Amino acid sequence: MKIKTKFGIAMQVLCILCLAGSTLYLLIGWNQIPAEVPGHYTFSGEADSMTGKGSLIFLLVLNWLMYLGISLLEHFPQAWNTGVKITARNRVRVYRILYHMIVCLKLSVVLIFSFITVWHENYMPSWFFAATMLLSLGPMVFFLVQLWRAR
Repeated sequence: MKIKTKFGIAMQVLCILCLAGSTLYLLIGWNQIPAEVPGHYTFSGEADSMTGKGSLIFLLVLNWLMYLGISLLEHFPQAWNTGVKITARNRVRVYRILYHMIVCLKLSVVLIFSFITVWHENYMPSWFFAATMLLSLGPMVFFLVQLWRAR
């Protein structure tokens, strides 16, 4: 069953642009990045440990791996835990809603990890935690409400 949509393709393009941008940022600016970068931040946004700049490569590779893993998952809707009974009547709608949720969450993951990769200051903006929660939970709540209505 083909469930790709223009919305899904747009999310895919945004993910690729974001990943390419973070990759290029590290490639082009590697020599300007300090030898030690924050490895962990407190809840208030202050760095409480430092690590080598090689950890930025780890974050970038992890970002690409998560992107590829979620992209692979998109192709197997029968593996998705729908939470609702799939019938011939609601099948297309339920899978489309879940597909949109997955591509939104994929973009959220890519955005969060790309930001962490390129932000190597001694503090994390105060809005970062709230933005991370909103980017992670917002699409899930929105699409799960749609899914509940579509059952």
